[in-house]
Amino acid sequence: MYLIETYPRLASLLARVETGIAEVWKSDPGFLGEASQRALSGRGKRLRPSVLLLAAECAGGANDTSIALASVVELIHAASLIHDDIVDDAPSRHGRRSANSLWGNKVSVLLGDYLLARGLGLLPEGQREHYAPVLATVAAEMCRGQVREIRSAGEPLQLSEYMDIALWKTGKLFAFCGRAGVETAEGPETLASAMESFGERFGVAFQFADDILDLVGTLGRSGKPEGRDVAERKFTLPLILAAQEGGQTASERLLDIFSEKDVTEESVQIVRDIVDDYGAVERAWAEVTRWLEAAKGQLDLVPESDARAALISACGALFPMPVMAGET
Repeated sequence: MYLIETYPRLASLLARVETGIAEVWKSDPGFLGEASQRALSGRGKRLRPSVLLLAAECAGGANDTSIALASVVELIHAASLIHDDIVDDAPSRHGRRSANSLWGNKVSVLLGDYLLARGLGLLPEGQREHYAPVLATVAAEMCRGQVREIRSAGEPLQLSEYMDIALWKTGKLFAFCGRAGVETAEGPETLASAMESFGERFGVAFQFADDILDLVGTLGRSGKPEGRDVAERKFTLPLILAAQEGGQTASERLLDIFSEKDVTEESVQIVRDIVDDYGAVERAWAEVTRWLEAAKGQLDLVPESDARAALISACGALFPMPVMAGET
């Protein structure tokens, strides 16, 4: 089952988002247009736009402003992924070669900047004065999380520090989607606040799950290289919990791996074994569940509707999931 099956109207709303996104490359016949089409037409989840649109539906119904903002959010997210791949020297994204592997870092940096600029250009008239500074703050927080993660590579993190990184990297944009969806539908502040809190908690859970799956694998379903976080010497949730449980012994074993000149596939497997020794994967999934339950708790303040039921499903049996068939 996919998210659009729990709320079929979402398919037509997302189709309108895709139309808005397509204008980015259709309006630019040059290289940047072609590169944008390739970056934006992959098998991404479109999960952030979906949260925004479902939040709007919970508040009375998505409209043209909701659609426009959902398009903006996806462009900002796409720009961040291009920049992430440059930072991580990632060879692929969603099962296809990454922008940096195709065109190099210099062009890819500018492509990410271009998508960010074009995204902000899609802000509807009458809404730019409000949303431009808000999105600028969100983008700055995403950078803050990424820089904090990079600067802490190879160093053990406290769980609270890791949670801050997840919040900045991922939670803040989902939080924006929750609030903006309600605002565009002219819902009450109490509902906007609840959906903002939902998005924040859902986003943190999503980042946790992404980090877990990077380590344990998804049988190729994610379309992303696995074990990349270990190669980047990142102390993600399973490693932090293993270090907590195993104390100095576990920490030293992990630090020995990260001190190696090259982190190989064998190194990744050793890290998996260390994490397994202390039951850290199960504990990490329990942490994901805790944040999802906190997200669902915010939906107690949302009137019952099919859109609300879809969001509840997104926190349960369908998590983490593609929005529609054919996506990863």
